[in-house]
Amino acid sequence: MKTIFFTLCSNNYLAQAKSLGDSILNFYPDGSVVIGLVDYLDEFIDYGFFQNMEILPFDQLGFSVFEEMLLKYNIIEFNTSVKPFYIDFLWRKYGNENAIIYLDPDILLYRPLDHVFQGLKNDSVILTPMFCEAPQETSLDELVALRHGMFNLGFIALKYSEESLRLVLWWKERLRTHCLIDKSRGIFVDQKWMDLAPLLFDGVKILKHRGYNMAWWNFSERRLIDLGNEYAVNQNDQLLYFFHFSGFKPGSSFITGRSGEPQFAYQARPELLRLGKEYEELLKANRFEFFSIQKPKLTFFAPRRSWKSKSKALIKKILKKLG
Repeated sequence: MKTIFFTLCSNNYLAQAKSLGDSILNFYPDGSVVIGLVDYLDEFIDYGFFQNMEILPFDQLGFSVFEEMLLKYNIIEFNTSVKPFYIDFLWRKYGNENAIIYLDPDILLYRPLDHVFQGLKNDSVILTPMFCEAPQETSLDELVALRHGMFNLGFIALKYSEESLRLVLWWKERLRTHCLIDKSRGIFVDQKWMDLAPLLFDGVKILKHRGYNMAWWNFSERRLIDLGNEYAVNQNDQLLYFFHFSGFKPGSSFITGRSGEPQFAYQARPELLRLGKEYEELLKANRFEFFSIQKPKLTFFAPRRSWKSKSKALIKKILKKLG
């Protein structure tokens, strides 16, 4: 079984995508790495920098519905909405004998994904849960999962089958119209929809290994162990396979910028410091300073904000600064 690894990003996230692609090719030197560019090609960017990786712009997939979707989605919504469209396209272009593994651009592989390929022998879709253990008290992990979904869709692996194709086509149709950040209605982009996958489709495996998709939202149950030449999670024989640097900002004293909670500072989690600094150096080597200032060339839907919503946003910003 051959494998296509792919990610999605706009031009401003290409340093992260390059870092991810390099980490994949480190373990799978003959693998196929596709960077789905949810943006227009920019004449000032040298895409030859992405050696042994394919840059595949969204407007080359041939889905006319993208024009309609751009009229109603913001940048986050549109970037996530195209995921099943890319999966469908990659199977049709390169053949359904290929397994497909999607990874967010701000992920880094630390080992070959052995448990994923083992799981694909028996199941056709593999997901990773936001967290795996029941906290004694109401936790941030639980609240995040209830708002954003039980599975983090920074990762999904699929083997072609009747059920996995049915899932992709179902997912495409939902994301065509309802890939929204609308938590009050129980919707959060592409991710919340996948809560229904184990109920509606057969062959969906939930991979609970703690070394897969470690991120700020599951820190309460996972602690990184620095073994010197590699990393483990919780115990020395449970190795780290990939870390999700969601919200990572080079130069920050926090491992994520998604929350200003002190629990995400390196001071509170010193074991994460080397991991974070190593990732920061990778981003810099992959031209983070250049790519991060690129403005998306696409025009996204931007709803008019009422004075009430603007006031709420201002108050929230002030409170965050005050700690």
